[in-house]
This record gives sequence, C-alpha cells and structure tokens, in this order.
Amino acid sequence: MQVNKVSAVAFTGIKNTQKAEKKQTQAVSTNPMQKVPMPSAQLMQVMSGVKVSRPEPTKYTPETAEKFLENHPANKVLKGEDRDNVKKVMCSGTKEAANVQMQLSLIADGDLEPSTVKCYWATGKMNKNLAKDIDMVYEAKKAGKNVNDVYVPTVKSKSEGHKSAKVGDVFKVDKEDKIYVKANDKESRQLNMDKDMFVKLFPPAKRFTTQQRSIGDCYLVSTLGTLMNNPKARVAVYEAFNQDGKDVTVKFKNGFGEYKYKNAELPKDRVEKYSLAGSTGIRLLEDAYGLDSVNKADTMFKKIMNERIDAKEKELAKAPMAKKPELMESIKGHKQRLADYNKAKADPNRTIVVCRDDNYYNIFYEEDKNGLVFTDLKKDPDNKEDKFQRAADFYRGSLGGYNFEVLQRFGFGGFRQWNLNFEADKVKDMMMKPNFNEDYIMTGGTRASGGRTENPVAEAAGVYGFHAYTLEPQVGKNGELKVRCTNPWNTSYNADIDYDKFLEYYDSASVCDVNSYGKNLPLEEQPVKYGKKGPIAPDSKEEPVTWYITNKKPVDVKKVNMKNVKTVAETKEANEAKNVKVAETKKA
Repeated sequence: MQVNKVSAVAFTGIKNTQKAEKKQTQAVSTNPMQKVPMPSAQLMQVMSGVKVSRPEPTKYTPETAEKFLENHPANKVLKGEDRDNVKKVMCSGTKEAANVQMQLSLIADGDLEPSTVKCYWATGKMNKNLAKDIDMVYEAKKAGKNVNDVYVPTVKSKSEGHKSAKVGDVFKVDKEDKIYVKANDKESRQLNMDKDMFVKLFPPAKRFTTQQRSIGDCYLVSTLGTLMNNPKARVAVYEAFNQDGKDVTVKFKNGFGEYKYKNAELPKDRVEKYSLAGSTGIRLLEDAYGLDSVNKADTMFKKIMNERIDAKEKELAKAPMAKKPELMESIKGHKQRLADYNKAKADPNRTIVVCRDDNYYNIFYEEDKNGLVFTDLKKDPDNKEDKFQRAADFYRGSLGGYNFEVLQRFGFGGFRQWNLNFEADKVKDMMMKPNFNEDYIMTGGTRASGGRTENPVAEAAGVYGFHAYTLEPQVGKNGELKVRCTNPWNTSYNADIDYDKFLEYYDSASVCDVNSYGKNLPLEEQPVKYGKKGPIAPDSKEEPVTWYITNKKPVDVKKVNMKNVKTVAETKEANEAKNVKVAETKKA
C-alpha cells in the first residue's frame, strides 16, 4: 500500500500511545462519615481586596492521617504510593498540606470527585489554578456567599466587568442572559451560554481536575488541560460551546461539524473507561473530538479520492495512447472504491473506518492501487481484540494522535515543534522569555522507555515514557530554569524538574502562540532529517538517508527489494515502480 503525502496527519513530537494500566482506578462516590476540619487560620475575605496568608493546615501524624482517610470518600481510590504521598503532605505543615486538606474537604462536600487525589506524585504540588479555585470556594463559604455568584459575578455593565475581571474569567451583566469572558486585556466577548449552563459545564475547581482513563488519547487530554491552564487559551475552550435551551452543541472553530448533547450530558451509551474523568465541559469536548475525527476521515476520504480521479482524468486527456489503458483502469478502480465506500457508509448495520498506518513518526491513511483503503471497524488491525465499539473512540485512541491537530481544530495557528536532541539551547532561550507562560502554551513528549507503553521513568515527578505532558517553564530569581510537568492522568497536580532532567526525560517540545487563536496562521512545519542511525542535526554534514516504510519499520531504500514494498512515502515519482524517490521522513 502507498502513503500519500496529503494524507499525513501530523509532524509533532507528541507520540501516540496506549494508556498504561498503572493508574486506572475509577472514581467512586460514597457518603462521607467524617468531614475534613476547616483550616484554623483566617481565610481571605471575598472581594475585600485585602491579601492575607493562606489558611494553616490542621496538624496530622501518619497515624491520624491514616485514620482520617479510612473514614473519607477518597479512601477507596487512594492506594499505594498515592496514599503514602497524600499522608506525607498532610503531615508536612506546608502550603501543600493546606491545599490537599481543602481539596479533601471539597470531596467530602461532593464538590470534587474522590479520584482527584489520585496520582499525587512524591514531589508533586497542586495545580495553581485549582488552588485558586479552591481558595475562592472557601472564601465564598466563609463569607456566607453563594459560590456560583462569586465564581460568575454580576456587574452593571460590560465595561465594569472587563475592568474587574482577570483574563480567562467570566462575568454576567445585569439583565442580560448570556455571560462574558475576558479574552485579553483589550476585549471581553459574550459567550453563547448563560450562567447556569457555564457552571454546569465548568464548575469551580472541578474544571481543572481532568483525568485520562485507559484510551490512548494522552495527546488530547494533555492539550485540553494545557488550554484550560492558560487564561488566554481557555477562551477557546469556552467558545466551542453553544447553548440551545437545556442542550449544548460543540463546534470546533476549524472542525468538521457540530455535535449536540441533550441536557448538556454525555449519552448513556458512552463507555466510561473510554471517557476522561473531569468537568462535564471537558468530557464533552473529548467526546466531540472523536466525533469530529470521524467526520474528518470521511471528508478527507472523499476529498482525496475525488482529487485523484480528477487528476487522473486530466492526465488521461493528454496521455499517449500507450498509457491510456493503464490510466483508464486506474480511474475505474478509484471510482469503484469511492462508490463502495459511499455504499458501505450508508449501511446502518456497518461501522466503517478509513484505514490508517503508523510508522512511529507519523500517521497516514493507507492506500493501495485503487486509492485510500477502508474496512469495517471490527476488522481493522488497529482495533485489537475488538477494543473499540465506536468509530469515534477508535479514531481518538487506537493510534493516539498529535496535539498540534487538536490546537488547530480549536482555531490556533502559531505552532512550533522543537527536537530536544538538537535544539535544546533554542528551546531554553525561548522558555526564558519574559511572560512566556502568558503568551505561549507548551506540551512535550517523553522518550520511549521499553516500547509503546507508558513505563515509569521518574515516578516521583509523575514522568512516564512515551507520554504527553503539559509543560510550563519556571524561572527562578537567579535565572535557574525548571520545567513544570503535568501528567494528563490527573491535571490536579504537577511537579517541577530541573532543566537537565527535562532534557534527559523528554525528546520533543511543542510551543503554540496563544495570540494566534482565531487568526488561522500557518503551522510552522520543521522537517527532521534522518541518517542511518536515526535523526541528524540540522547542521550535520552526514548525508541524509532516504527512507520508506515496509511492515511499519523505517528501512533504507537501498537495502530492500522493491517487490516487497507495501508502503511508500509518496512523492511525484512514487508510482513509478522501479525508480521510487522518497521524501525525507518527518518525525512525528
């Protein structure tokens, strides 16, 4: 089968992967037998403008912490190292102790899921946005105010709301139904939803507690977490929703359709283990991305096939007589393939998917002499053991994916990929920029460790191999650089690692300019050249090797019998059987 260059879907360094089995205990809901005691120190007063110290944590010993957890709703999900780490923090008397104790209190009150304390890394700390939301909830309760009224305050005018709100925050204008979001320092925009719908989709605190489950979509979950973490980028998440009474539709700015959810909830036929745990809004976005991927595959299949047929018919009109029979046969085969596809898609008893391939660097649509290939979902070789029952889950998780495409569908364009093997200094220079975390969002992919599963690399910091992460540079007072890493297994927590360790654990980083949202800027594509032993530096004098793919492995074109070739990276000459010239492979 041949691979067409127009059907290559990614070039970023976020590797596709199957979700490891380690951290998969599902959330449970139990009635608390005991409440977490309120912190003893005075809480900050809502809207007072007076900044005071955060609450002091209640003092615990390892024994009293264990006894406390035994009677808590989080008891059943806190096991092993997670439990030990939480108890250690509870006993520390630090800021993180206050954070986790307030989090446990919200769990006991039913405001957060018990599973949000999972994946508490030994060197971890709470997501700063989650901590702010928890503070807000406590401040509101302490002042006797309605939490949602503090979360989405009502103001007299749009200008007043814009002046008082922070970027990424929402507010309601008196006598108007739809709420506003402060998009940036210059503009607040009206969202197509009211206050009640917003709170349902993105409740305080819970909006920052996303957890990937067993499907291989770490690239998607980490990107959703990255978008929520950045106030400017968060606007793109909110603007993907449109309210229609009690229902909502999700539409990506650069997507392939819109998807309606009755009562703003996931349909009951969704398999829980294939859906992330978190706020309703983020869960709907994950589901909608899968549905959008189905529409994308259908759109691209028809587009590519029709373009091929048109091109071949134009070639036929100018071709010499000797070549016409071959072209006519090819056109006939392509038209029949397209007709077969349309017929199969129309059959309500069949679930059809477009076949894809993965060479560890990229994902392509599979081809043979008659064009793109399709099959029934149950017969696709990437649907091992009939794991996926829905095409949406299959496209989203069977081969993983790429965070650049997620960002592109949301409407971002300014994107850059870095190969950390050769461009570490450039990455460091960029990460040291003032206000980097305000104007850019960053994701990264860890090096493979023992194959295509997420094996532990630096477990104390939540670093696992072959996995996607949200990244944030942290520059110290003396210019020292650390990297804050958030594992999508639970975006409630993150851990800081030294930059040299970052280079040891990660082999790719991707940066997106959040100010590119809605501007349709082109993606900055940076091809990576490959030598005989793998990637070579851009300024290397080593001659690049031409590669093509057979049996899903990179192979030197000079060492393989052309008769055995099944997949060829297509260039203009790719269809010439004996003289295949292969484009330099781009690293995914």
